[in-house]
Amino acid sequence: MESSTEGSDKLEPPILTFTPGGQRESCLVGETVLECADRAGVHIASVCGGRGICKSCVIRYTKGDMPQPSDQDRFFFSEAKLAKGWRRACQTVAQAHSQVQIPKRSGARASRLFVAGDDIWVHPEPLVNGVLVTLPAPTLEDNISDAERVIQAVNQLEPGSCKSIDFQVLQMLSPFVRQESWSLQLVIRESEIIALLPAKSHMLGLAIDLGTTSMAILLVDLRTGSTVAAAGIENPQNKYGADVIARISHARGKPEILQEMQQSTVAAINTTVMDMCVEHSLHAESIVDITVAGNTTMHHILLGLPVDHLGVAPYTPVANATPDLKAHYLGLRVAPGAYLHAMNNIAGFVGGDHTAMLLGIRADLETRTVLALDIGTNTEISLIHKGKVFSLSSPSGPALEGGNISCGMRAANGAIEAIRVSGENIELTTIGEGEPVGLCGSGVLDAVAEFYRAGAIDFRGYIDQASCFAGQGETGSQLILSKNDADLTFSQQDIRNVQLSKGAVRAGIDILLERASLTEQQLERIVVAGAFGVYIRLESAITIGMLPDLPLSRFEQVGNAAAIGAKLALLSAPLRQQARTLATSSTHTEQAGSKTFMSRFMKQLHLP
Repeated sequence: MESSTEGSDKLEPPILTFTPGGQRESCLVGETVLECADRAGVHIASVCGGRGICKSCVIRYTKGDMPQPSDQDRFFFSEAKLAKGWRRACQTVAQAHSQVQIPKRSGARASRLFVAGDDIWVHPEPLVNGVLVTLPAPTLEDNISDAERVIQAVNQLEPGSCKSIDFQVLQMLSPFVRQESWSLQLVIRESEIIALLPAKSHMLGLAIDLGTTSMAILLVDLRTGSTVAAAGIENPQNKYGADVIARISHARGKPEILQEMQQSTVAAINTTVMDMCVEHSLHAESIVDITVAGNTTMHHILLGLPVDHLGVAPYTPVANATPDLKAHYLGLRVAPGAYLHAMNNIAGFVGGDHTAMLLGIRADLETRTVLALDIGTNTEISLIHKGKVFSLSSPSGPALEGGNISCGMRAANGAIEAIRVSGENIELTTIGEGEPVGLCGSGVLDAVAEFYRAGAIDFRGYIDQASCFAGQGETGSQLILSKNDADLTFSQQDIRNVQLSKGAVRAGIDILLERASLTEQQLERIVVAGAFGVYIRLESAITIGMLPDLPLSRFEQVGNAAAIGAKLALLSAPLRQQARTLATSSTHTEQAGSKTFMSRFMKQLHLP
């Protein structure tokens, strides 16, 4: 290992050079490599948000003095790897000028951020209404105020429909009506003028699925109901961890962190919306209504509500339903009087995104017995039966999304998304069709299912050492995914993590069925939603016992049903109310600390 440490280094802050990008950044006193990289704009995956309990932020010192490994890293890496410079970024504090290599797996950015699904059209009945008016210019004989003039004009067309004007709209009223020669479009929401638009401009809305990992943003024409543009972006809160518990831990009792999470999210939305508007020759000021669907934690962070009590029993939210608020209060750059509507949460861990999903699959119209799942780090499940909705969340953990897997990664280019085992051969399919780098969620599911079918794993989840795929690694038994890359392995602990995840999901399903006095054979439709759900191979999920062993014809993989639900609530005031009804009438079962859950969970750990 080269040493570039000189006497002056002790007086100067250590400078880290990150490869392969070549970025250089001075480290602050006591700052971890992960924190330094974030300030430098260098992406390093951090599933746990820097708490040292995951395997995602692996780095390697290649030049300069290596800092001593932390106690956690001594447990995590072998002595051989530590000697070669391997560390975890969140556990390492820079001591001197050094060069740090970020492996492809740690530096990969997700390439599957948005799954549109099948768009659902509905007859537009938005909460906002655009009224075209042509006003007489004031004279000495007719010199009432401009505000009275526009309110009177609206009420002449639609008697009693207008009573007030948003104050920010009032501030721009006089110059605007004269600029438009007294012919313009007034946007009214529940008797309040919330926007002034040129007569021929579009009236737009935003439907946002605010996910923990990524955001889906739909720009919608409120008159036609069509989606003008759609975009998927990473949630900038990812640096605080991949799951809501990590985010809560960071923000708990720290209002400045909560504010930073909120502001970074709003900034990301503003930038994306501006890009979409520029691309389609539209104006952000034409966006006059917004609906947001997010889990309870994302809901609270966006609105600036404290999350302190969401992470500890009894997991109490500040509110499940919140009043609509002016979007500009949050810093969103849209029409000055536009409102933001946050979809109702059902409980602490069953949020407005699940409510939106239920609306997106039109659970309110469903006459069959339906199971609906959004599988992720926290899996939300609903059972719809005879007009009733039973809901719960299962703590499935990050394994099904590539977290806590020895070679796990996000769904980025190079991620193994599918595995097929035939005889002694393994066929790997990667995102982007490039060389395999690691395993994303769908590949993790396939790995367990395919090796189980091939006999390399027994029903208890143990690796058969006699299998041609088995080998020994630094941490014990493992399955070899590729003969060309020694790092592409699937360990005994990886299998255990998947068993824990699938056991939690299946236990939740069993509890809901029991709650409704049903058997799995009575399920007529099983909806698997979300970015993870749409890419998994259902046969693999059934093989490992995560989903009921039912004919594939009963399953339906839908895309971003939460985004579609948010769009329906944006376009239709009656459906927005229907979403509220779905949330408030749902019967929620709390699983945390439940003996029933633990009993079902333990029974579902084995493979079928």
